[in-house]
Amino acid sequence: MNNKLIATALISGSLSLFGCSSTGDIENEADKSHDALIADWVDSQILAPEGLSLTTDNLKYLSGKADLNNDGNPEYFVLIRYPYFCGSGGCSATIFSNTGNIITDMTVTDTPILLADSYRNGWRDFIVWSNGAYRLMSFNGESYPSNPSVEPVADLESQRQSAKEKVMAIELYQQDGYDIKAVYDAKIWAPAEEFHFTFKHYGDPDFTYHAKVNQTTGEVDVHTEPVK
Repeated sequence: MNNKLIATALISGSLSLFGCSSTGDIENEADKSHDALIADWVDSQILAPEGLSLTTDNLKYLSGKADLNNDGNPEYFVLIRYPYFCGSGGCSATIFSNTGNIITDMTVTDTPILLADSYRNGWRDFIVWSNGAYRLMSFNGESYPSNPSVEPVADLESQRQSAKEKVMAIELYQQDGYDIKAVYDAKIWAPAEEFHFTFKHYGDPDFTYHAKVNQTTGEVDVHTEPVK
């Protein structure tokens, strides 16, 4: 993908009170527990069969979770970032159930990896970047496709262009906004209907403007941050 910009996720901390835990603390502990589970699944089910290990090999992976089948439990997506598992069109990925069972092993997969607003056979569709195009992944009743590169192309670029035009139409941008650029969400299973942009403003040169467009609702949200 040309000019791919990766957004950095900002994680906010929570305040602990002596003798008790805040909701944020509990959620953070749960996230740590899930991270440990995912690491164990990656080690035992993906790496060990190939003679690799997280503790001995400098291996990276991305992960995310979402409830794909509306059963109240999340499914986990793992995208391996290691040359052994990657080719020119993408890398290997695995979808795990909440209990660590493998739902689907995939090849030729890359970010962005986005949740679509549609379902097939009771499971939510999602979109991945594979072999030079966005691909729509639909559940066939047993699993998701193992090779995204042969799945139908999802036309997100026309939606992105439409979202860009919405940002350029707001009064703030009309009044001296310029240099709008797309920002591609690095978060696994981010909403496919949301598009992100940055732009500059001649009247406020010390700040970068961030715009989020929801194509389903048409809403445009803008916030600023100081130029670093």
